[in-house]
Formats: sequence, structure tokens, C-alpha cells
Amino acid sequence: MDAISRLLGESPFRVLKEHAAEVEECVKRVRPLFVAMEAGDSARLQTLAREIFAHETAADDLRNQLHERLASKVLMPMRKEDLFNILEQQDSLADRAEDIAAVLTYRDMRLPEDLMRRVKDYLDRILQNCALAAGIMSKLDLLAESSFGGRDALTVSKLITELAEREDATKAAQIELTRALLAREDCLPPVETMLWVQVIDYIAQLSAYADRVGNGIRMTLRMK
Repeated sequence: MDAISRLLGESPFRVLKEHAAEVEECVKRVRPLFVAMEAGDSARLQTLAREIFAHETAADDLRNQLHERLASKVLMPMRKEDLFNILEQQDSLADRAEDIAAVLTYRDMRLPEDLMRRVKDYLDRILQNCALAAGIMSKLDLLAESSFGGRDALTVSKLITELAEREDATKAAQIELTRALLAREDCLPPVETMLWVQVIDYIAQLSAYADRVGNGIRMTLRMK
């Protein structure tokens, strides 16, 4: 990346990676949110939510910086439109983590033990997809140095394909989990049932945006 920066000026990829790091800080706190909620630890839940909100704000600041940089004449080994698309999909991951944190702080959202276990199992599958997307983004330096081609591009392309397959496999799980929740709506206040359907949808969107980050990079690889 230093070589790229010397040749082309200050690289926007540095800011994109910093943005990715802030997004990852948001996403990695989602699982502990559910642990705190299940334990009835309201103080811990609120602390984690505030941390997510702070990292989401930091991600927004970096997003704005990158928008300003992309508005100037910067030479890059990829189209600005492609980098902008990756940035927006990545930023949406932080937004959804923030949405989940917000909903879980509205009221006591604990579920019956069996349902809670199913929600956490589903969440773990989704977070694995997010981690895979973060791993793909961590290879941005290598891709930039090889102008998004060559052996590194092939390796990343395989990871993106794996991510897409994993995302497809989670769609049926979302439907099954939502059905299981609605089948037990007699155990929950109607408002909480509605909120849980929303939370499950937000969790699913984490995986969808992770997949779109991968697809954004894939489109760049196809051009090389």
C-alpha cells in the first residue's frame, strides 16, 4: 500500500480499511449484546449499545472523509464507483448493528430458553458471514498492490464465492426462525413479537450487506 501511495498520492484505501475496522467493532459487539440481554444484565447491555453507537458514528465520519476524497481527482487501480459501492455496503453493516442494539434496549426482550437458543445459533451463522467479509476486506492491500488481478484476486474470488453460498444458505434459516417465533407468539406480548421479527430481519441484513461487500469487490476483480 505504501508503494501505491507513493505512486498515486494519498490512497483512499487507507480510509476504507479504517472504516472497515470501525464497522467490525460494531458487528463484534452484537453477540455480547444478546448474552447480556439473556442474562438480564441491563447495565452491560446499555454499555455495549453505547459502544456500538460510538463506533457507528466513527464509521460515518470516515465515510464522509472518503466521500470528500473521492470527489477529488485521485488515481486508483479501480473505479471510484466500485469503491463507493463497497463503502456504502460496508457502512450499512454498522447501521444494522446499531439498529439491533437500539431495539434490544427498548425493553426487556428475553425469550423462552429454547427460542433464545435458536436465535443465538442463527446469529452465530450470520456473524460468521460477517467475519468472512471482514477477512476479504483485510486483503485489500494485496489486491491494490496487484491492481486487483493475479493470484491474489483468484484467492479473494474464491472467498467471495464461499461468502455468497453461505449467505444463500441462511435465507431458509431466517424463515424457519421467524415461523418458530410466530408459533410461540402466545408466550410474548404482541409488541415484543413484532420487535423480535424486526431484530431477526436486521440480523439477516447483516449477512446480506456482508455479501454485498464481497460482490462489490468481485465486480472489480472481473474488470481485471
